[in-house]
Amino acid sequence: MNQTILSGHLTADIETRKVGEHHLSKFTLACNEGERVVFLPVQSWNMPHLSEYLSKGSKVLVSGSLKQDQWETDAGEKRSRILLTAYKVEFLTPSAESSTMQPASKTQTAKRPAPRPRYRASA
Repeated sequence: MNQTILSGHLTADIETRKVGEHHLSKFTLACNEGERVVFLPVQSWNMPHLSEYLSKGSKVLVSGSLKQDQWETDAGEKRSRILLTAYKVEFLTPSAESSTMQPASKTQTAKRPAPRPRYRASA
């Protein structure tokens, strides 16, 4: 079984692009491990909404599976890296409405109706 759950902060804004009929979102997660910080690349398929709600510094909980990419450089050197393919991303940073955090994207902010006043008129 290949299942991993990590929490951490985004090191930069999420990059999303279309691949055929699918959306690929990529970001790097910084996870604290005591006094060390581990940086792990993450990719998620068909979650284009992530870039609307998350930005650099956002805290998330990511569930997914580990994958090893292997390739050879032009110089003939073999390289590899481990990355997390996410199937679930939970937002742990409060929304921009309830904190002073800026929206992730100025052009794609979520529009919500204004809250109703919570008072009663005296009779």
